[in-house]
Amino acid sequence: MKKASLLVLLLLVVGATPMFAQDYKVDFFGGYSYLRAQPGFGLPGVDTSGWEASLAYNWNDWLALKADVDGHYCCDGAKVHDFLFGPQVNLGHGSVRPYVHGLVGASHGSQAGFSDTVLAFALGGGLDVKLTDRISWRLAQADYFGTRYADATQNNFRLSTGLVFRFGEK
Repeated sequence: MKKASLLVLLLLVVGATPMFAQDYKVDFFGGYSYLRAQPGFGLPGVDTSGWEASLAYNWNDWLALKADVDGHYCCDGAKVHDFLFGPQVNLGHGSVRPYVHGLVGASHGSQAGFSDTVLAFALGGGLDVKLTDRISWRLAQADYFGTRYADATQNNFRLSTGLVFRFGEK
């Protein structure tokens, strides 16, 4: 029974391999980003807008190494810039390309004389829709975005959209 189960599992993995065929080595994303910031301390959440850019190096057919930066801006000159790195798992490579990622790094925030750099992380994923051979639209990327300013955990939500440009060898 174990041999039959192992054989079925092996056939499924081999059969799914074309689904994970990677087209290009590097993906560059740039676009609009919304961040729902939850400052904690009983304060209400704040809606911010900004930008996001990422560079993903496709290590193999399904695993990418990703660097992600963003900037979000709000009332009274408040601004936050985030610098994150980590793995991305690509779940498909046809005309619709879903992925998930786990990123960790630093968040730098400032407002009215306050400035701090803290640990930050993002857990989430997205969906790219192919427009041409080398350009896709990142329909949506949604992340649980955690930070820890002033010894309090902020449970934030980040949503981004924009264009993905694919480079490198096929």
